[in-house]
Amino acid sequence: MVTASFYDQKISGRVLVVDDEVVIRILLTEILETAGHQVVAVESAETALALVEKEHFDLILSDMYMDGLSGMELLIKVKGMYPMLPVIVITGQPALDQAIAAMKKGAADFITKPFSADQIHHVVQKNLQELHLLAENQRLLAELNNKAVIEKLNRQLHQKISQLTKLYTLSESFHAFVDNRSLLQYVVDLASNLTGAQRVSLLSFDRRQKFLVMRASKGVSNEVLRRVCVKIGEGVAGRVAESLRPIRITSKEIREIDKTLPRPYVSESWLSVPLFIGGELFGVLNLTDKQDKSDFTEEDEYLALMLAEKAGVKIENNVLYEGIYSNLLDTLKALVSTIEAKDSYTRSHSQRVTETALALARHINCSEEDCESIAFAGILHDIGKIGIQDSILQKSGKLTVEEYEIIKKHPVIGDSIIEPLGLIEAERDIIRHHHERIDGRGYPDGLSGSNIPLLSRIVSISDAFDAMTSTRSYRQAQNLDYVLRELHNHSGSQFDPDLVHALVELIQTGKISVEAGRDSGDAQSGGNGQPAGNGQPAGNGPCLAPLFENAAGFPAEHQPALAKAEKA
Repeated sequence: MVTASFYDQKISGRVLVVDDEVVIRILLTEILETAGHQVVAVESAETALALVEKEHFDLILSDMYMDGLSGMELLIKVKGMYPMLPVIVITGQPALDQAIAAMKKGAADFITKPFSADQIHHVVQKNLQELHLLAENQRLLAELNNKAVIEKLNRQLHQKISQLTKLYTLSESFHAFVDNRSLLQYVVDLASNLTGAQRVSLLSFDRRQKFLVMRASKGVSNEVLRRVCVKIGEGVAGRVAESLRPIRITSKEIREIDKTLPRPYVSESWLSVPLFIGGELFGVLNLTDKQDKSDFTEEDEYLALMLAEKAGVKIENNVLYEGIYSNLLDTLKALVSTIEAKDSYTRSHSQRVTETALALARHINCSEEDCESIAFAGILHDIGKIGIQDSILQKSGKLTVEEYEIIKKHPVIGDSIIEPLGLIEAERDIIRHHHERIDGRGYPDGLSGSNIPLLSRIVSISDAFDAMTSTRSYRQAQNLDYVLRELHNHSGSQFDPDLVHALVELIQTGKISVEAGRDSGDAQSGGNGQPAGNGQPAGNGPCLAPLFENAAGFPAEHQPALAKAEKA
């Protein structure tokens, strides 16, 4: 609503006066200039048209009847060019039909002669105020439109930022997954979080049977899980697998598309996208029932497609990595087997050490990740022996001090061999530190107590256990009483007391057997051809059997008195 105060405002403008009578032009000019307006007065409509095309005017006052173009014709031409420019018609022959005709052609007002100054002031001021009001309304409308445009752009920008943030999250979060089974479940959970879907499933494509099978799910009932087996071309997922294109649809639309369905889909809305690996179909990601009960949007489809694309790339990379990793591990295992095969008494030693270490790790509730590290590094714990001369490794006599020092280098050599592989720290620690001792007299770094990594302590005691329970060239495998006694005697000096306690529990409950390594060799003689006798190694105490063996094993004590480096 326009208030009276608005019309009280005095607005000046640039006015074009058109009249073929000089007196009228002078009179109107004087009245308008007195009111503060700028006035241009001309005698013909033709001249007025020429000026309007070149100059700006806020209002036109024109006589109705003039030689040449009439005021009515001027009105029509001006409104044709500038519909918003007010034109006030003045005439000395007032007639109602003329006023109506002028108003129909777009005249802003109609004044009859003779007129008064007040009348002119009032009509001109009223039209200029209305023009000003119209211009202000247009400006405000433009601002509102601009604001709406800006708000729309802001929404689009926010949406794009949100998408980019989510896509960045996708890219970063996938790096942590090297196991494809865990990755598939993560894809399902992430799809639910990104789109608000309450039920999500990922079906893989069985190329031999030509159907889709469930690999991971969230919010799907056990009944559905048990019977999910989708043929290609059937249902939503089957259609996606067949067409290799996403489908975003409501349950009603699904029913209309496929009349052969035995019953309507329970879900209200569906979104299914294909997942590819190396350009070939790997499976289908299905999303249903948004939490807010709305249909899936184009943004949901975009995010699901991007998720599927990045998941496909990661799965493919994992497969390639696993292949390379497996080949590399097989190569390293072959090297270890080659080393062990040179001495019949240490054949399969690394495998047995790994099995014992895994049993011990699980008994003390190590994490699955730690167990995986033991499974990998346990097999390779003696890989460094590849850098030790065969003449030392296979020496049947006593080791010299110099030879013993060379033997002590094998953990460092092993660490340098596996360093380029990018193994985690725990795996490298096992290889480097499996000959450290609790009392700090081990090698290569002389670590002590808790400074020795737990997994290294586990492999260390497992290594010693296998040495005691395996037949060697200088003695037969030790009996149960001997093994238990030696574990207790060296608890707290060589071995971690907690691990000694745990290993003894496993032995006494039969979960680990002292018979495991008894057939590792078939020789029955001791070092230098001497009979093994009761199996006791000479010179350095009973526990030195696993700790101070021939070059295929390792000396245990690190005292100057061992300069003769007796072969245990």
